[in-house]
Amino acid sequence: MLRTSTGEYKWISFIDGSHLWLPLPPLPEPKIGPACAVADGKLYMIGGSQGERLCRSVWAFDPRFNSWQSVAPMKVAREFAAAGVLAGQIHVLGGCIPSSSVHASASWAETYNPHTNEWTSIPSPPEKRYKWFHGSAVLQNKLFAVADMGGIVYDPLHSTWDSIPCNLDAGWRGRAAVVNDILFSCNNLGKLFGYNLQEDTWLEVQGWQKDVPKVASCAMLTNVGGKLYVLWEIPKSGWETKLALAALEISKGPNQFKGNVLWSHTISCSNLVSATIHSASLAL
Repeated sequence: MLRTSTGEYKWISFIDGSHLWLPLPPLPEPKIGPACAVADGKLYMIGGSQGERLCRSVWAFDPRFNSWQSVAPMKVAREFAAAGVLAGQIHVLGGCIPSSSVHASASWAETYNPHTNEWTSIPSPPEKRYKWFHGSAVLQNKLFAVADMGGIVYDPLHSTWDSIPCNLDAGWRGRAAVVNDILFSCNNLGKLFGYNLQEDTWLEVQGWQKDVPKVASCAMLTNVGGKLYVLWEIPKSGWETKLALAALEISKGPNQFKGNVLWSHTISCSNLVSATIHSASLAL
């Protein structure tokens, strides 16, 4: 999902194998700060805000019909929430008033079942709650969510809540993707790092930038069929804006990860892009 210089929010799709870029239909309710998740073959846009009003609404994009559908709203309105899919259900954390306020929500965490179209509140310890999250990912069957300072790990199988490891918090910048149980994140200098939970270490992904256009800022990351897809804005030359997408095969080396570029592709945007907001993989 992209935000244009005119303030519009748009999804564009990249068709793997054909290298085609196609726009998705406009979002029925363009909002700021929605969470994003893919479940049951659909792309979900969850909550967000319109002006100063937080929203409970949820929209699902079905690629079979190339259309958005409204599904059951959440129990609580929220923006900048964390979201992840575990056991086929969408889990959403935060984005609403946390425990420090008298208006704190008992539904700070919720789960959505795509088959029954129902939301269910998840009990959560008040002392573990955050208001906003800037990143989330599912790693080893747990939902990891990072806030401005600190973060939380939710294990739905055992109904436990823990703080994220300090080293993970220190290196996690923006959006992340998990490939082969390694969490990857790109910092604001365009450097890509992978985090190993068992070893509690970050290692840089080396060797890939020499084969692609310059990466000068944070990038969007997505797991597509076990490959790491990296999407970023190429530094502007004049008024033209270009996006680049690269598919990386990741291997482990001594004290580093090796990124082998399988292919890369660029697209020119007619309307200047001011930010990339979300990326997701959707299988047909």
